Amino acid sequence: MYIAPNHYLSAYRNLKRTSLSHSTCKLVIFVSCLDVDSLCAAKMLSVLFKKELVQYQLLPVVGYKDLKSHYERLDSDVANVILIGCGAMLDVENFLNINPEELLDASASGTVRDVDNLDLEKREAEFTRKIYIIDGNRPWNLDNLFGSDVVVCLDDGYVDGHLQEEKKAYEALVAEEDESDSDPSNDDEDDEDEVPETDEEDVDTDEDEPAEESAENNSDNSDGSILRKRKLQERSSKQLKKQRRQRKSASEDIIQAYYNQGSTVGTSNTITVYALLTAIGETNLESLWIAIIGTSSLDSHYPEIYDKLQPLLKEEVMRLNPRHESSNKKRADQTMLRIERDYHLFLLRHWTLYDSFFYSSHVNSKLNLWTDDGKKRLHKLFAKMGVSLAVAQQKWLYMDIKVKRQLPIIFRRYLPIYGLEGIVREGFVKTYGYSGQLSAMECVEALSALLELDEKFIQDSSKINEEDNRLIDSEEERIRRRMQRKESSWLKNFWSSWDALNINKSLAPTNNSSISGTNTAAHSSFDKLKGSDLLFKGLDYAKNLQQVTFRTGMSLLERKMIKNLKLYRLCVLNDGAVPDLEIFINPLILSKLGSWLIENLAELDFINGTNSLKPLVVASLDSASDTYLVIGMAPRYPRGMSASEKAKLLQEQDNERITADSMTTRLNKFSVAFSQLSQTSGAKVRVDSFDSSVIEIRKDDLPPFLEKLTLSGLI
Repeated sequence: MYIAPNHYLSAYRNLKRTSLSHSTCKLVIFVSCLDVDSLCAAKMLSVLFKKELVQYQLLPVVGYKDLKSHYERLDSDVANVILIGCGAMLDVENFLNINPEELLDASASGTVRDVDNLDLEKREAEFTRKIYIIDGNRPWNLDNLFGSDVVVCLDDGYVDGHLQEEKKAYEALVAEEDESDSDPSNDDEDDEDEVPETDEEDVDTDEDEPAEESAENNSDNSDGSILRKRKLQERSSKQLKKQRRQRKSASEDIIQAYYNQGSTVGTSNTITVYALLTAIGETNLESLWIAIIGTSSLDSHYPEIYDKLQPLLKEEVMRLNPRHESSNKKRADQTMLRIERDYHLFLLRHWTLYDSFFYSSHVNSKLNLWTDDGKKRLHKLFAKMGVSLAVAQQKWLYMDIKVKRQLPIIFRRYLPIYGLEGIVREGFVKTYGYSGQLSAMECVEALSALLELDEKFIQDSSKINEEDNRLIDSEEERIRRRMQRKESSWLKNFWSSWDALNINKSLAPTNNSSISGTNTAAHSSFDKLKGSDLLFKGLDYAKNLQQVTFRTGMSLLERKMIKNLKLYRLCVLNDGAVPDLEIFINPLILSKLGSWLIENLAELDFINGTNSLKPLVVASLDSASDTYLVIGMAPRYPRGMSASEKAKLLQEQDNERITADSMTTRLNKFSVAFSQLSQTSGAKVRVDSFDSSVIEIRKDDLPPFLEKLTLSGLI
């Protein structure tokens, strides 16, 4: 079932009541370990449960297989399970082999229950275990929403506002199935009635014969009348069955169209948790700050979601910190959350002005900085702004304060000439006394980098792989161990990011964790770092990874390694083609590369007048396991495009349905295509990611798989 925000309070009360225990842990939280938004949502819940003295266990999971193995090992005492960042697109009851009848609470009063007539709290208390889903991935699985009382989906109001037609179709199919179960003869009769027209002709013939016989033999008149009535009843029954089949087919078409539309992200997980905190009256500036970080993490891939939620977060800052406008004076012991002018430039406060411009995805795509002409345009931009390259290449901290103060005016005057008016915008900045300040976007970059990069794993992988090749004969066993080590490194990265969120009053890094260079960062141990130390290390990682991503992307564009196929674009990273290939075995960093490519290609399309907006497939080789990590990415509108321009573009592409949703985001149809082809293509495909547009495939199976993808008609 699903619950709207107005029922969050009763849901939480029931969860808390059934989770409180002094002897055992009754609450387990599963969280997707490769998602900043899910990380922040889990952090907010953990702080809440600690305050409420609720024991819980937090388990980061890599994929569906990991989730299922952990769930199967849960104790029978566990009364509540929360899935964060996973589960929305999955039939949870079926996947986890949950039998609702086995979870019925025998101690509950009454023997016969009419679930539909029970209020929410009674329905939730009826089972000994409940599974709560907090996940922004869409589409929702309809079995979770409408077909289960064990699974509780925390919805933001989307179901009541947009899925009423699908709800009616689902309920009609369930009613039809129940009717078929109660009358098994229906299936056999339906098989006999495949050609109703022929049956009607037979009925007419049968009716004529008894009529002739009745004229010759009046004694059989009553029998003929009975036979005629029976035939009329059969005809009426066949018509009703035909209508029922038509209604069933129409309902199935609605459900199938819903699932085939593609996947996207509909909301932020942290916003859902923050709505829960609001319902129970537990909001504060710290929880709001974490919610802001989680929501800001969607800006790079789903800017329309961030733009929709940003005003709500702004209102919350004003509500919880109403005097923040007048409290401009800093104090050493004061932490402040402000709405300030921010720059859509990459880590400007921690880099140089020039590097921040050059390594900003927005600037890079608008100016085509991967070309020589693009670099000349950037230099010309600085000349027009009156900022010399020598000044622009100084660390932001040491730049002339007069230049810093004039930048907003200079940007407002000159950036629109190059289509960069979106650089200056409102952002959220947290100030830690005199220690320094961090924007939400900077925290996102730091946390993402900690999730993406494990230098020890990369450094030791070649040595360990050589040992495996020498000691293990089975190729399958070598691949399994490689996968296990890779996923283990992702879990380690999750806990590093988790600890990096533990920032209290001090922001300055200690001497042991100084980010003086990459070599120091490589050899220092995460085990000795906490809070701000880890966050600063993440900032250092973020700059390194951004340079690698841009260097790789520019090389791919310059060497024209992106194939422009009929339905989509294809980029394959092989040995020798990319110097930093081992970095791109992480879905997050490969997705970042794909996002950079698709944003630049979209701008190129509009410069050349093609306006194709093709999706992109990026595949990166993991030579140790002889597999490709493949990501399918939906096309993206260039930043700054108006609604009228988007509508005109959709008309040019003969789009049948131009809706508000289609003008804000493009659905990712690779999730459906990959799922279907993995079952029918015969290729060895591993679909385990919570993002269904991410798969792993054997090296030899990639070419035929892509060929079938092109011919499938699913894109």
